[in-house]
Order: sequence, then C-alpha cells, then structure tokens
Amino acid sequence: MSFKIKNKKLQQKILKMASTDQKARKQFINDSQNKRLAKRIYNCDTKNIIESKEIIKKYGWPTFGLVGKRASDAFWLLVQHSDRDIKFQKKCLALLEKAVENKQAYPKNLAFLVDRILSAEGKKQKFGTQFIFKDGKAVVKPVQDRKNLDRRRAKYGLNTIEEGTKDVNKGYAKMLSLMKK
Repeated sequence: MSFKIKNKKLQQKILKMASTDQKARKQFINDSQNKRLAKRIYNCDTKNIIESKEIIKKYGWPTFGLVGKRASDAFWLLVQHSDRDIKFQKKCLALLEKAVENKQAYPKNLAFLVDRILSAEGKKQKFGTQFIFKDGKAVVKPVQDRKNLDRRRAKYGLNTIEEGTKDVNKGYAKMLSLMKK
C-alpha cells in the first residue's frame, strides 16, 4: 500500500531527531565507558521527549499517511527511548495501537513498546523484545507464556526469540566485548 505523505516538514523533523538519537547511541556503543557520550544520549533523549510530546499534542501518532513509513517508524524509536517518561509512553501506546489497527503503523513497533513499558514496570514482557546483558551476552528479560512466545512474535512481524537474541548480540557485539574485559 502506498501513501501520499501529507506533512513533509514534520517528516523531515522526525527523521532528523531520530538520526541524532541513533548517532549518539552508536557512538556510545563504540565507546561505552565514555561518560561524555552517555550525557549526550541523556540530553538528546530529553530534547526528543519534549519535541515528541509537542508532535503528539498537535498531530496525534505520526502515521504512514501523515509522515511516511520511515518517519513513522523513526517516531516510534523516539518514543521507545522516552524511558524517563512512562506516562508519555503509555499515552503513545494507545495511539500506536489505533494506528496499527488502521494499518498506519508497524505491528512490530507496538510489540516493542508494549514490552518496553511492561519491563519498566517490573512485569514480564509479552513479546521478548527487551534484553539485559549478563556475562557479556544479551539475555531476554522474563516473558509471560514462554511456550507461545514465537507464535505471538510472528503475529507482530517479529522473528523467533532465538533469531532476535542473535540479532541483539550481533548489534551490540563491540560493547559486549568490552564488558567481557
């Protein structure tokens, strides 16, 4: 399905915010002992939370039709990294659920945000998207109904938990190798 983007200015703003977010995180992964880089992520997240709240207030969830698939996906990433404001994440979760129902957002993003919130609340996650790092390896945080986990993941466009764990370990390989030292 193709969408005509309604708000290119908002699209560009979101893409720029996400690019800054990812650049800061990639630098930190490559030098995870650097406190200056950790502070940069904190400052970036603070600014992005403020701007994301303004976007939600003005437009609601940035859907595929409003900003395009790439920017809608990028906005989810910004919300995912808004861990210091779980109330805001929950508000976004309700909006994202509606967007997914209307095929205006990716179901996998909904799964990740559900798990992010559950994990922050100290509850078992539903989809196994959140990890902790132990002994230099990514380990999935506790999940509910482990037996049906891969089936739930598949319904939301996620790969198996085994593949997901491999992907996380691969993505954080440099940082994990430093943790082993």
